[in-house]
Amino acid sequence: MSFLLSLDYFLTNFLNRLIPHNTLFDYFFSFFSMKGGSILIWMAIIVLLIIFEEKINKKFILYFLVALGITSIIAFGLKNTARRARPTTVCEKDFSFPSAHAATAFTAAAILTYFDKKRKWLYYTVAVLISYSRIYLGCHYFLDVISGAIIGYIISQLLLFVPDTYPSHRKS
Repeated sequence: MSFLLSLDYFLTNFLNRLIPHNTLFDYFFSFFSMKGGSILIWMAIIVLLIIFEEKINKKFILYFLVALGITSIIAFGLKNTARRARPTTVCEKDFSFPSAHAATAFTAAAILTYFDKKRKWLYYTVAVLISYSRIYLGCHYFLDVISGAIIGYIISQLLLFVPDTYPSHRKS
């Protein structure tokens, strides 16, 4: 276990220093990381899809919101079970493992990709930026973010394949 934690600290420090810390990058990554901000980004994407895509329907929007809700409940439940302290005290006061930002980002990206494959690169780029912002700002360790991303992706895949619950309009 100490090897895993040592690797986690090493990767966290490496990724935290990968991009220089300055005012521009601080604001950029804060935008992707602000409390509730990542949800606002996904809601903006949904609004744009509603405006520009014909096949988006109310069932898809409801499904998307329910999936994000389930992911958040599971991520926060795991946080309170694992009770891992954050790398710094600058961020939220709750626990670090897993990253709920990464979990919801990858749930959103996977579900949006299911509906709209042609913009897959956009959805996963946003998910990676949200996730990386948590390490850049010192709010999470590497394993918190990777675990959150995996949890979010798995939850989305499980929800997409529950019979009669996923949106009926799949667009390529």
